[in-house]
Amino acid sequence: MGTGKAVPYAGALLVPAAAGTLLWAWAGWSLRSPHGLPTALGVAGGVALTAAALLAHNALFREGGSIAAAVLILAGLTAVWVEARDDAVRGAVTDCVVVGKVRVTHHPTFGEGAPSAKTLYHHTLDCAGGYPTDFSAEERIGSSGTAVRIAYDPAHRMDPVLERRNKAHGSPVVPAVLLALSAALSAVAIAKEGREEG
Repeated sequence: MGTGKAVPYAGALLVPAAAGTLLWAWAGWSLRSPHGLPTALGVAGGVALTAAALLAHNALFREGGSIAAAVLILAGLTAVWVEARDDAVRGAVTDCVVVGKVRVTHHPTFGEGAPSAKTLYHHTLDCAGGYPTDFSAEERIGSSGTAVRIAYDPAHRMDPVLERRNKAHGSPVVPAVLLALSAALSAVAIAKEGREEG
C-alpha cells in the first residue's frame, strides 16, 4: 500500500467507527441527561454528527469513494440512534389508576412484506404527580379502577412504558455491521482506484 493511500485507508476505518461511537455516546447522554435536554436538541446533535461523518467521507474518498458506502454510513448511524434510544431506561416510576373506558383502535397494513396489523388500547390515567395522563399500548393494561405502575422520563423525551417493560434492550450489533460494511466498501473502492491508475 503506497503512502498516498494511507490516509484514505485510515479514514475508511476511522470515519464510520468514530462517528458511530460518538453518536452512541451522544444519543445515550441526551436521553439520560439530568438537565432535561430537549428532544429537538438531542436529535439536532445527532443530525449534525451524521452530517459531519458524511462530509468527512466525501472529503476523504471524493476520488474513489463508494456511494454505497455513504448510504451504509447513513443507515448505520440511523441504526445507532435507534438502538441507543432503545438502550435507555425511563428514570422515574409513578403509581397510576386507569380511569374511564379503554378505547381501542385498529391499524391495518397493506401490501406484501408490510408489518403486521396492530391493535392499540388507549387508557386514560390518573397518576400521582399528574403525568402521564394517557397511555397507549398493544395490550389492555386494565379496566377502569386498575392500579398500574408506569415508568416515565421526567423530561418527556421518551414515551412512558409499564414499569415491568422499563428495560434496556438496544444492541450495537446491527449498527456495527452496517458501519463495518461501509468501511469495507470504502477500502475496496480505494484499492480499485489504485489498480485503475496503475
